[in-house]
Amino acid sequence: MRRTKSNSTAIGTANDPNEAEPHLYLPRFSHRLQLCAFIPAATSKIHIAEIFRKKEIYAFEQFVNASPVRQGLFLHCPQNAYPLLREFVDRRFNCKRRLDAMTADFLMAEKLFGTDILHQMEDYRFHLVLAHLSDGISLWLNRNDNCVEEGAWSLSLRDEAGSRLYMATFAFVGTHLLTASVQGPAGEEAKDTVRRITKQLHGLRPQQLMVTALQYFAAALKLDGAIGIAQKHQVKLRWKLKKRVKMNYDAFWQEYGASLERDGYWHLPPTPARKDLADIESKKRSMYRKRYQMLDEMVAEMTACFNKGQDALQTASGQEAGPSNRPSN
Repeated sequence: MRRTKSNSTAIGTANDPNEAEPHLYLPRFSHRLQLCAFIPAATSKIHIAEIFRKKEIYAFEQFVNASPVRQGLFLHCPQNAYPLLREFVDRRFNCKRRLDAMTADFLMAEKLFGTDILHQMEDYRFHLVLAHLSDGISLWLNRNDNCVEEGAWSLSLRDEAGSRLYMATFAFVGTHLLTASVQGPAGEEAKDTVRRITKQLHGLRPQQLMVTALQYFAAALKLDGAIGIAQKHQVKLRWKLKKRVKMNYDAFWQEYGASLERDGYWHLPPTPARKDLADIESKKRSMYRKRYQMLDEMVAEMTACFNKGQDALQTASGQEAGPSNRPSN
C-alpha cells in the first residue's frame, strides 16, 4: 500500500487515493519539529523520547488498519491513540508493553462485546444499558470519554437524563478486567449527591455499587475476575496530574476485600460479600432485601447482554496481554 505523508501536527487521518477505506496515520518521524508543537510542555522532556518509537507506532497503525471496526473507532478521535506514546492503564508499561496491552484490549473487546456494539461505539453518544437499578438510575457500558489513558471502556451510573453520576474505567488485561480509575461527583454538592444516590440505591454507596458492578460484569463476561490498579501504578500519579487523584486506591480496594498479588494488581473476590438477612437488625432488613433484589436483577440483565461471553473467551484465551463527537457529562 502506498503511504501518504500527513501535514497534520497531531495524530490524524488521511485518505489514500488508492484505497476505498480511510486509514489511520500516526505521527511520522520526518515531522519532528511539527510533532513538538502538539506535545504539552509539561510532558516534553520525558515523552519526546517515547514519541520516536517508529516500530511501535507503525505496528499500531497496521493493527488499526487491519479492521474496519478499529478504523471506525479511531476515525473521528485519532487522539485516542495517544496512550501508546504516553501511558496506558499501568505506569509500569513501557511503549512495547503499551502496544501489547492496547492491541490485546481491543481484540478482547471485539470478542466479548461483539463487532456490532463496537461499530456503534464509533459514536461516543452510543451506550449499552447493562442494568436498570432504581429510581431512574441505570448502569451503562460505553467508551471512556474522560481520559483514555485510564482505559478505553467505562461503566457508569447515569440518572434519568443520562447525566453521569459515577464511573469506572477499565481495560482487558489478559483474562482479567483491570479497573484503572473510579471517579465520582466533584464540587461543593458532591457529598449531597453521594448521599442522595446512596438513598436511591437502598443504602448502597455508589462507589461500592461500582465495585460490585465490576465484579459481576467480569463474571458475566466469563473472565477470570476483576482486578484493580495499585496506587503507585495509577497513570495520573505523575507531575501536576497527581492533584487530580482524590483517593488512595490501595485503601479503596482493600475495603472491598481485594488482595495484592504478585502481578502488582489488587484482585477482588469473584463475587461481593453479602450479609445474611437473619443477622441484620430488623429495622434495616427491608432495605437490604431491596438492595439484594436490585443486585440480583442487575446480574440477570448483564448476563442476558453477554450470554456468549464464554465462547468468546475460549477463543481469546490463548492471547497474552502485556500488563465527532464526545458527549458532555
